[in-house]
Amino acid sequence: MQSLNARMALAVRALGLVLICWTVLDDHPAPATSGRGLVIAVFFGVAIVGWMLWTWQAYDRRVTSVDLFVLSAAGGLLVAAAPSAAGSAFAFVAIATAGFRLAFRRAVAVTALGLFTLALGVLIYDQAALEVLAYGLGFIAVLLAGVNARQAVSRAEEAELLLAQVQRSQEEQLRSARLEESARIAREIHDILAHALAGLTIQLEATSSLLEGGAERSVVLERLRRAHALAREGLEETRRAVGVLRSEGLAVPEVLEALVAEYRASSPAATASLTLDGVTSRLEGPAALAVVRVAQEALTNVRKHVPGAQVRVGLEIDVAASGVVVLQICDGGRPPGAGIASTHSLAHSGGGYGLRGMRERAQILGGSLLAGPEGDGWRVELQLPLAGAEQAIEVTPAGRA
Repeated sequence: MQSLNARMALAVRALGLVLICWTVLDDHPAPATSGRGLVIAVFFGVAIVGWMLWTWQAYDRRVTSVDLFVLSAAGGLLVAAAPSAAGSAFAFVAIATAGFRLAFRRAVAVTALGLFTLALGVLIYDQAALEVLAYGLGFIAVLLAGVNARQAVSRAEEAELLLAQVQRSQEEQLRSARLEESARIAREIHDILAHALAGLTIQLEATSSLLEGGAERSVVLERLRRAHALAREGLEETRRAVGVLRSEGLAVPEVLEALVAEYRASSPAATASLTLDGVTSRLEGPAALAVVRVAQEALTNVRKHVPGAQVRVGLEIDVAASGVVVLQICDGGRPPGAGIASTHSLAHSGGGYGLRGMRERAQILGGSLLAGPEGDGWRVELQLPLAGAEQAIEVTPAGRA
């Protein structure tokens, strides 16, 4: 396409030169070897050379401007020397091109040179001064037209550049959204696996201990059934997480009750209580999922580090006052007589993303997470604004992951 446009421009310029030459050669006085005809011949030849140089110049080459000065000077003088011919076309073409191709100051210089040679020719050949004014106004109009054309092209280029930048920005936003969604899915996978596998680890370790101690078959089968039930619950958690990712509802109170009941069943000595305060039905979407995942992760951490500890889970939704959702999971520390060796393998079973995942959830929803020791135990507190108000996130130095 660019090659076709270049050939078309070359053909148009060549045709224009032919038409101008025909009017000059057919005019009276015509180019000759003496007198006024010699002046016409000399400047006509100079104008042809300038035209040929201009023809082979690209529009975007703004450094070279000798051809335009030559065309303007020769065209201005030919207006006075051969007033009936189309020699003024040389000057008009040069001035229009200068307005389009050159800086404004140099374009004005090209225009002034053409007007000066025109005035000089009018003075030499004793023509009407009104002709200088008429052509001067024409030169200025053509100059302004060229400048406006250049500005229009510049605005179009800027618009294309801006459009390209907007497209790149949209692509970056889409990429960021994909990364955020990938991180969200990664958090869900981690939380589900950490919770389900931690429970399975406990049951399998207990089963192994029972087998080594020669326990009865019914007791071992009960532990295996419990492990099987935990596996089914893990699949159910996966289905529930997929449903929330698809914007389906999540019954937070029922899920918390199930988590607390599961914690009680994880160890004969484990005790746990659940307190619900406020309109829990107002909790839905990502906030509901965050509450469930933080409670799940916190209870998993308790089972990892202090199995059998007394746990208190509290959920409060203060709609009337500050519109804040507060979730607290507190444990009483290692119960008396609990050994350390029995928890060793489970304590090292996590991927180290527990607190980080909870912190990211709170940050995304504009909430805060406080995790740290309290008395002999540990406390995890999640605060989420119902209205989405942004808050700072504070995580104390933690000893659990």
